[in-house]
Amino acid sequence: MFKKDIFGHFLECQSFPFSGVILHNLLLRQVAHEEGSREDQLWFQIGEHLIRLSIVEWCLVTGLSYGVDTELSDDKKVDRLRKAYFGGVHRKINAKEFDALFKELKFEEMDDMDALKIALFYFADRVLNVRKNHCQINFDWLNKVDDIQYFRNRPWGLVSWEMVYDSLDDALFEKDEKFKTTQLKNPNHNIEKYNLYGFTFGVQMY
Repeated sequence: MFKKDIFGHFLECQSFPFSGVILHNLLLRQVAHEEGSREDQLWFQIGEHLIRLSIVEWCLVTGLSYGVDTELSDDKKVDRLRKAYFGGVHRKINAKEFDALFKELKFEEMDDMDALKIALFYFADRVLNVRKNHCQINFDWLNKVDDIQYFRNRPWGLVSWEMVYDSLDDALFEKDEKFKTTQLKNPNHNIEKYNLYGFTFGVQMY
């Protein structure tokens, strides 16, 4: 059922390791580009080639849809899935805790449609919207996936692109100055770290 649904084509992707080196070297080549550019575009100078990464390329690479995002107008099933399969917990749950709960679910005993909804939610939140393990799960999406037609019609290309764009565009902002300032205080400081969020595998494939 998942394979035939909106994220099913990702199951055809071959497994390959994430490379921070590739993304870091790409970010080092980010350039400003005024001609016909918009704020939600990234430009990179790779050798002699000026390369654009925008919502257009993102949707082509990921196979996800682009359109206008809307809010769910009538959410009559608030917390149904949470109460039925996650003990009705109302406290905030981080990604690591949710992964542990997800692995304990007995999908073979579930209603098939509920199993599909939870799988779609998991992919959206833990793959397309990936954050560090201490970050909180977006249980609002678990409510929205209960209206599965609404969830299917969301422009997931746009939703995932917005997070990746914000993450990449801001990743190296003032990191050089921070590195110099820290090293003045601590001569042993020799590396500056940063985090990337969202479906960065899509950038790597691009």
